[in-house]
Amino acid sequence: MNYKELLKKDLITDNTKELSKNKLFLKTVQNEKYAGNILKYITPEELLSNLKLKTKFIGITGTNGKTTTAFVLGYLLRRMGYGVGIQGTEGFYFNDEKKEPKTLTTPPILTTIKRAAKYEPDFYIMEVSSHAIVQQRIEGIEFIAKILTSFSQDHLDFHKTMQEYKRVKESFFQDESVKIINGELIDKNEKCKVIIGGFDFFVNCKNLYVLKEPIVNDIPMVGEFNKMNFSLAFKTASLLTYSMPSQLHNFTTDFKGVPGRMEIVSKKPFVIIDFAHTPDGMEKVLSAVEGKKIAVFGAGGDRDKDKRHLMGTVADQYVDYIILTEDNPRCENVNDICKEIAKGIKNTPFEIILNRKEALKKALKIAKEKNLTLMVLGKGDESYIEYCGKKIDYSDRETVKKLLESCYEGY
Repeated sequence: MNYKELLKKDLITDNTKELSKNKLFLKTVQNEKYAGNILKYITPEELLSNLKLKTKFIGITGTNGKTTTAFVLGYLLRRMGYGVGIQGTEGFYFNDEKKEPKTLTTPPILTTIKRAAKYEPDFYIMEVSSHAIVQQRIEGIEFIAKILTSFSQDHLDFHKTMQEYKRVKESFFQDESVKIINGELIDKNEKCKVIIGGFDFFVNCKNLYVLKEPIVNDIPMVGEFNKMNFSLAFKTASLLTYSMPSQLHNFTTDFKGVPGRMEIVSKKPFVIIDFAHTPDGMEKVLSAVEGKKIAVFGAGGDRDKDKRHLMGTVADQYVDYIILTEDNPRCENVNDICKEIAKGIKNTPFEIILNRKEALKKALKIAKEKNLTLMVLGKGDESYIEYCGKKIDYSDRETVKKLLESCYEGY
C-alpha cells in the first residue's frame, strides 16, 4: 500500500464523519472514543513507520521563546544546506517560504504527518504546546531532539495550577532523545534535577544539555532573552550536525529576524511589535528596550485570568504610559478584561481605549509628541482579532503603517 499516495489523494482521515469505503481511518488518542466500531485503521506510529520518511523531528516547548528559537534553528540548518520545515505559531514554512497559514500552534497529528510526507524536509521543527502534549497531538512522533526554552505562568485556564502545567512540560523530557534546556542543572540522580523559572524539573539524564547562561552574545536581535533563544538554537544545531557554535555564528549576519517578535515597524516614531502576552514575556521585552516607552496591550478573553493583573504590574514597572485595549476578547467583555489588567497598575498613567486601532492611533500621537518608544504587545504577527467565534482581519503591523502614512509625514 502506497501511504504517500493515500495522503496525497486525501484518502486517510482522522474524522469518523468523513470515513468512507475508500478511505483509511487514522485512529488516534483524540478520536478513539468515537471509533469503537471501526475495525480497519492505522495508528500514527504505524503510518509514520510505513511512510519511511528520512525526516528528523525536533520539538520545541516553553512558555516563551518557542517561535524565535524555531526560526533561528531553521535558519542555521538551512544555511548548512539542509531542507527544513518549521511548524508553529506562524503557520508552516518550508525552506523559508510560508506554505500554510496558522491553525493551532501544534495541529492534529494527521496534519503534521501530511506536511512531512509532502515536503520531506531533512529536519522538521515543531513548536509543541502544553495543550498538544496533554491531548497527544504529537502521538507517534519519535523526536531526535527536544528543546525547553522557558517556564513561567500561562494557560492556567487549562492546566489550573502551575504544578500541573510544570508536570505536563516535564513529561515531554522523559525519553532518551537529545534534550537542550534553558535552566540550571542541580544534581544527577535517577533523574536530573533542573531549575527552570523557579520550579524543580526532573528529566531523563541521558543526552541532556542544560544552558544556564547564553553561549552566544553577538546576535542580530534586541534583548538579553534572545541571546538564550539563539544559544538554544546554536547548541541544537551543533549537536545535530557536529558543528561548532563558533562556525554557526558566521551565518547570523543575514538573519532577518522573526515576524512579530521584537519587530521594528517604524523608526520615527520608534515602534516595536511583539507577541509577548504573559507577565514574564512582557518583562523580558519591555526591559530589553532602553529609554521612555508607551505600551499598548490587552489580554486574551476566555483564557488565564490570573495573569492579567500581573501583566499590569509588569507594564507599571517598565513603561511611562499605558493604553489598555482589546487583544482576542473572544466571548468576554473587553472593558472587563482591561479593568482586570488595570488592577496591577499603581503608579503609571493609563487609559482604556477598547478599539485597538483607535488605541494605536492615540499611542502614536503620544509617542510622536513626547519622543517615546511605542511597544505594541500581545498579537505580534497575528492577522486577526477573534470575537466570540469570529475572526476579523487585523494586523498590528499594517495598522501602524497605515496610521503613520495617513497621519504623519516622514514615515
